[in-house]
Amino acid sequence: MKKWLIIIFVLVTVLLTGAGVYAYQTIREPLLHELEQAEHFVRGQVLQTVYDVSYYHGTETYYVFFGLTEDEEDTIVWVSEDFSAYHTEKVSEGITKEEAIAIVKQQDRVKRIQSVKLGYERNLPVYEVTYLNEDNRKGYYYLTFEDGTFMKRYVLRTE
Repeated sequence: MKKWLIIIFVLVTVLLTGAGVYAYQTIREPLLHELEQAEHFVRGQVLQTVYDVSYYHGTETYYVFFGLTEDEEDTIVWVSEDFSAYHTEKVSEGITKEEAIAIVKQQDRVKRIQSVKLGYERNLPVYEVTYLNEDNRKGYYYLTFEDGTFMKRYVLRTE
């Protein structure tokens, strides 16, 4: 009897794991297809080589591509989700991730940086810095890519 219970438990575990993997793949498939379309769009329009890509979902959704142009210049391209618009900046024309973090740390009592990502808000390339402050509140700080100008900030309770 004990042997049957173990066999049934293992079978149920395997079936549930398989169903979870299948559901995950089914949900991710359209996102991966859209990402491939966006990368094809960027390679045909602006970049020769793409070495990194991220996804930004703010007021609007953007794909953010990092790559090299024909002139071998490090470039960032923000592409709207529907491919109707894109914006291009050379990496050297904006502040670095480390500079964005330093600006946020000057403006708030930052305990820990959780993430820093590039996005696009109000027709401007921006950094979105997510952090925990010393009061254990989660903060979102938005500053421009070009020069680190403050755009907006949200601080939320985490309790």
